[in-house]
Amino acid sequence: MQDAMQHSWNIETRRTVVAELQAGIKGEVRADDFTRGLYSTDASIYQIEPLAVAFPQSTREVQHIVRVAAKHRFPVLPRGGGTSLSGQSIGPAVILDFSRSMNRILEFEPQKRLIKVEPGVVLEQLNAFLKPYGLQFGPEVATSSRATIGGMIGNNSAGSRSLVNGKTLDHVRELEAVLADGSVIQCGPHSPAQLAEKQRQTDLEGQLYRVLPELVQEHARDIQARFPKLVRRVSGYNLDSLLPEFARQLPVAPAAAQLDLDWPDRKQWNLSKLLVGSEGTLGIVTSAVLHTIPLPTERGVACLLFDSVDTALQAVQACLACQPSAVELLDKHIVELSRENLTYRKSLDFIQGDPAALLIVEFQSDKIIRINDSLALLEQRLQGQPGLVQIIRAEFPEQREQLWRCREAGAPLLLSIPGARKPIAFVEDPAVDPAKLPEFTRRFREIITKHGTAGAFYGHASVGCLHLRPMLDTKDRGDLQRLKLIAEEVAKLVVEFKGSLSGEHGDGLSRSAYLPLMYGPRLMAAFELIKRVFDPQGIFNPGKITAAPSPIADLRYGMEYRPAPVANFLDFSHEAHLADVPANRGFLAAAEQCNGSGVCRKTHTGTMCPSFMATGDEEHSTRGRANALRLALSGQLPPGSLTSQRMYDVFDLCLMCQGCKSECPSNVDVAKLKVEFLGHYYQAHRPSWGTIVQAHVPWINRIGSALAPVSNWMSEVPGLNHVLEWLLGIDHRRQLPQFVWQNFQRWFRAHRPHPHAGERGTVVLLDDCLTSYCEPQVNRSAVTLLEQAGYRVELANLWCCGRPLISKGLLEPARKLAQRNLGILSEYVARGWTILGAEPSCLLTLSHEYPDIFPSHAADQVRAHTHLLDVWLSERWSQGEVSELHFTPHAQTALLHGHCQQKALIGTQETKRMLQNVPDLLVKEVDSGCCGMAGSFGYEHYDLSQKIGERVLFPAVEQHGTGPVVAPGFSCRHQIHARTGKRALHPLELLARQLRETDVRRQQNR
Repeated sequence: MQDAMQHSWNIETRRTVVAELQAGIKGEVRADDFTRGLYSTDASIYQIEPLAVAFPQSTREVQHIVRVAAKHRFPVLPRGGGTSLSGQSIGPAVILDFSRSMNRILEFEPQKRLIKVEPGVVLEQLNAFLKPYGLQFGPEVATSSRATIGGMIGNNSAGSRSLVNGKTLDHVRELEAVLADGSVIQCGPHSPAQLAEKQRQTDLEGQLYRVLPELVQEHARDIQARFPKLVRRVSGYNLDSLLPEFARQLPVAPAAAQLDLDWPDRKQWNLSKLLVGSEGTLGIVTSAVLHTIPLPTERGVACLLFDSVDTALQAVQACLACQPSAVELLDKHIVELSRENLTYRKSLDFIQGDPAALLIVEFQSDKIIRINDSLALLEQRLQGQPGLVQIIRAEFPEQREQLWRCREAGAPLLLSIPGARKPIAFVEDPAVDPAKLPEFTRRFREIITKHGTAGAFYGHASVGCLHLRPMLDTKDRGDLQRLKLIAEEVAKLVVEFKGSLSGEHGDGLSRSAYLPLMYGPRLMAAFELIKRVFDPQGIFNPGKITAAPSPIADLRYGMEYRPAPVANFLDFSHEAHLADVPANRGFLAAAEQCNGSGVCRKTHTGTMCPSFMATGDEEHSTRGRANALRLALSGQLPPGSLTSQRMYDVFDLCLMCQGCKSECPSNVDVAKLKVEFLGHYYQAHRPSWGTIVQAHVPWINRIGSALAPVSNWMSEVPGLNHVLEWLLGIDHRRQLPQFVWQNFQRWFRAHRPHPHAGERGTVVLLDDCLTSYCEPQVNRSAVTLLEQAGYRVELANLWCCGRPLISKGLLEPARKLAQRNLGILSEYVARGWTILGAEPSCLLTLSHEYPDIFPSHAADQVRAHTHLLDVWLSERWSQGEVSELHFTPHAQTALLHGHCQQKALIGTQETKRMLQNVPDLLVKEVDSGCCGMAGSFGYEHYDLSQKIGERVLFPAVEQHGTGPVVAPGFSCRHQIHARTGKRALHPLELLARQLRETDVRRQQNR
């Protein structure tokens, strides 16, 4: 029996042990309440607070931590991206987060197609490195943007193309691992002579090599009888891979078979095969040598629409006969939810109607003719297939990518279903023979229907691994009992079908308790012996695979979860509705929308989350911030945590870009959460002078413009920058905007309207307090375009949109200002006038934040009639309503950097399309994420602001050449100029420059 472990520390013990851990490593060791809270969850339904969190930077530091753990007899748990759906990456242990520091690619041998990496390397990072060589790592999981190689090894991950690429097990050649006594072993292929030499060692490694071969041979019959003969079996320990005669009977993916030809020593004894899929319970992997495979040069996809999930599954065998690389199932829930999601809503535009299920069938080859032949064969074989509604070829790469994005977002999309019941992960990962899928799924549905619920279905139909999620509310006593009964009955069903409890997501806390049903007492005894030999004190990730707790223990949302209501500053009724809770629980419900899937931890594409992309720190991710709020609001952090300095630090580096609102599949809106948090914070704390001054920037801009150019000279006074840093928190290295005396309002009062202005009616232009006083040429360009298009322009004449007050959390004055502005804007709407604006942050405040800060009919009406000017012009152009605008050719390439909030809330497609109306102008939009400025953020956090910009934007601008750089955002243009010296144009400026005047001189020269 394993020794009893001490799973909690008092304050003094924690301080002592943390100090001992910290003394031996350069990386951090954190044990504060917030950090432990943030690491208490992953993407599963569970929550267990760790003892501490360490961030080791080397194998030696891992050895030190393990030795201290062995000395004091406390558990340790390796963790990567924390994307586990079964609870493998949480526990009452010291968590080792490898994602921040041990994330390097160490060695690469292109000729041998071998690469050595540390466990924190993210799959997307690895594949980006390999792509120029025409290679990739075989398994392609849906979480590739944040899943680490260490986590994939621990889980034996596979992915959508496992039919041809196999599992992680097939691609791991060697592992370096730290054992429970702190020693390091190198696991790789060993010949009989090498194995005998290892067995003569007197240390722990030698004991492993003596015990394990004997144990495998002793249980050969049980392995033959009880291990499922499936590609997708990841439950239990991989004893089958150490038994050659059994391994030869297993289905082999083509890529793995090729590796066997290339590397015949893969048939030799290799201890790494046992460590793969062991969920960190046997040793801690600190580096891995991986096989890589060639990238296919061509791919083709057909999307099959069916009238039911059953008919879709009945077609799988016909699809497999065509030798595809993948056959993926999506049910109607994912289709419907993707259409409602800000990021995914256009992904399925080419799919008409409301199919009950989709099969995505993919083929890959080196020749396009083979792809086309395969697609034609598929269409031929499926002629007359029952339930088949339509076959659509995804003709373009963009369509294929959109389909795969929807598939990859399946799990978090499902958790955005409205209501208290969610399709949760606890029996979601069985694998059976693909031929048995229709019957298995029918029986599965019978189980959940019997217990009064329904389910969502998606997954890897090609290999018989479907993700089946019953709809339950774990806060409900009845549903909690249903969860337990469903789990037991599904486990028995899987065994009846000779399947695996897990085909991909592992055992963890969800399924380890049911492994005896699958493997029987003799093999479970063998598993327990393996665990004891590797880990005599049981310090490695206890409770997984062996000695498992109840699968309904330690739930994130259990019966004891009863948070108190909190009065809100903003309107959270929508979030409350989604969660089916009272309105006064909406703030908490908005935080609870985070399901832990960790999409916000991506670092290579998109906008979310710029601060995490720069720091790699969990607390600076969307997930981290939402979790911190949830824990404080539900009373799981110490009293006063909600308005503490520590919570302020968690939210301080949020740029409020709103990338999370669209790119998070569950639409967690941390910008809104931050505004609400600041409202509570400033009830308990006095705002700083810097906060007050920056919240009232409209005063500064007006005064600065009135005093220009003297105000600009004053900003150059030696030492003033340091005074501003001390007094207002504005970094001394940051350049201040330049004020213009001839501001926009002065120009507008003096200018003569175009002769045709008013022929199409009147529009209102938001004369924002940013461009009007610092870059008036932007709004002048707006007037020129509008008047030549036949519109009379009225100015909104608002003091300020309220954006600075809202972003700084001064919500009472912001609410009063919004109320006053809505009164003015409502009059314009009543006259039938459209409200337009050039500055995205200001314009989108009217349309997207007023309804939250001052919910009312007026706010809804204003939102419906408020548009970003370049977007509005593009829509009018496509309808033939602004035919008076004619542009001169411009034979260059414009580099477009989209404003974060515009990208998140309405997209940049129309801006790009409007620019493309200029003849000969090519528009290249850069996937640059956030510029790093974000209003006042770049003034206060200079270094981080620069680091965010350096990720993609600055290099793209510097490498762009002679064409114009275009950026709709005032802050973005400021950031680009300060760092690169290049002046970026607003899209309206570029359009106005190319405008061909047909009746009178260009209006900006009048």
